[in-house]
Amino acid sequence: MTGKLSNIPTNLIMGFLGVGKTTAILNLLQQKPADENWAVLVNEFGKVGIDGAIFAEAGATVKEIAGGCLCCAVNVPFQIGINRLLKETKPDRLLIEPTGLGHPKKVLELLSGSAFNQVLDLRASICLVDPEKLKDDRYTSNENFIDQIALADVLVANKMDLADAEASTLFYQYAEKIQPEKMLIAQTTQGQLDVAWLDMQRSSLRHAIFPQAHKITKIKSLNNIDQDLTHQAGDFQSVGYIFPKENCFDYPQLNKLLTELNTERIKALVQTNQGWFIINGVAGNMTYTLCKPAMNSRIEIIARQDLVDISTAIQQCLIHP
Repeated sequence: MTGKLSNIPTNLIMGFLGVGKTTAILNLLQQKPADENWAVLVNEFGKVGIDGAIFAEAGATVKEIAGGCLCCAVNVPFQIGINRLLKETKPDRLLIEPTGLGHPKKVLELLSGSAFNQVLDLRASICLVDPEKLKDDRYTSNENFIDQIALADVLVANKMDLADAEASTLFYQYAEKIQPEKMLIAQTTQGQLDVAWLDMQRSSLRHAIFPQAHKITKIKSLNNIDQDLTHQAGDFQSVGYIFPKENCFDYPQLNKLLTELNTERIKALVQTNQGWFIINGVAGNMTYTLCKPAMNSRIEIIARQDLVDISTAIQQCLIHP
């Protein structure tokens, strides 16, 4: 791409915590035309930032905005971040992954507003849903969960291999009563999206049901963890840990701890005595992927419970010389 940047196809890939957004974007990147350069703007609720490392490991051009959500940073930080990413990479397409705890209304308004309407061509927003979560009123009553679905043009039930018949029925009943109708209602597994969905049309007629939803607050320092690495939104708390590169974790001990924690979401990039790993965890189900060494080890945990006691337990998993 040469000359002035204009009409860059842009998509939001939305969905609540642990639904598989990152996996879906990685799959989309594998389908991109070989002669195109795609950029990813990723936003994480926690302050540490791990998704950027995952995308970079896959060879993607990525910009991270960590420590909150785009809906609370759509003014200067977001505009600077997106402008810098566009100028540095001159992408043929931009994919934006808001945090699972974010509300997309302000993001969509900014992307389609005067600041970017000549630069970006905002196309279909895609929302992934875990059908099993529709059985839990903690999710179905959550205003951000509801409006992510309401504002999506394409609604996809992910993790269908883990959903029972009741969950599948709930998804289609839920999806088909939404007005205006979705451009597409689909189901998939492992975040497998059709790249053609990205070029579906965006509807400006979709409206948030709870346009004033979402509130972010800081929480107190947890033990010896820097206060800037903690965060809270409603019932959800996050805490992040950064360890120097020379620190090494005992793999079995760390795995046991992370598996047993009662959390909503765990992401990590860590050095262990069995190698460097990207760790992805949802509700106690942990996935480990070998990766290249990084500048440091990082762990990000999001939970509904009080996170005060987790710090000591994680530090006990370190191997001391």
